[in-house]
Amino acid sequence: MNALIFGHAGAMLLILAGGEMLTSTTAARALSLEAGTCSAIDGDTLRCGRERVRLLGIDAAERSGHCRQGRVCAPGDPEAQRAALQRRMQTRITIMPVKRDRYGRMVAIVHSAAGTNLSCAMLQAGASYVARWDDRNAIRRSCSSTVSQANHL
Repeated sequence: MNALIFGHAGAMLLILAGGEMLTSTTAARALSLEAGTCSAIDGDTLRCGRERVRLLGIDAAERSGHCRQGRVCAPGDPEAQRAALQRRMQTRITIMPVKRDRYGRMVAIVHSAAGTNLSCAMLQAGASYVARWDDRNAIRRSCSSTVSQANHL
């Protein structure tokens, strides 16, 4: 099932392929999306329709030419990290919006159908933990042993 997610003034509107509309207050509700609705752009960002969703608290390796000058970018193989995230998109996912970042992306906690926190799964796949991006230490609390073993930026 295809879906589009739009955010406006702290609320979200989910328009499903059949035209059904669901609204959600950003802080109050999670969105449950069918397998295949979203795809991995890279190891820390999903595309769900027109919406880009950034996983909370992590940074994945950047594709060649995407690490801006002066920035410390996450180490690792960007294609392997993107593929690892894409594999996790094969089940229904739940997106719990946290905020919007400076690029307009929705920053969210995302879980697989089995309840796996995808930020934690991506730390296991080689992404880096970024404490300043982890609002209220949600990722550290969710998978503290994984965070302690991960690369930190």
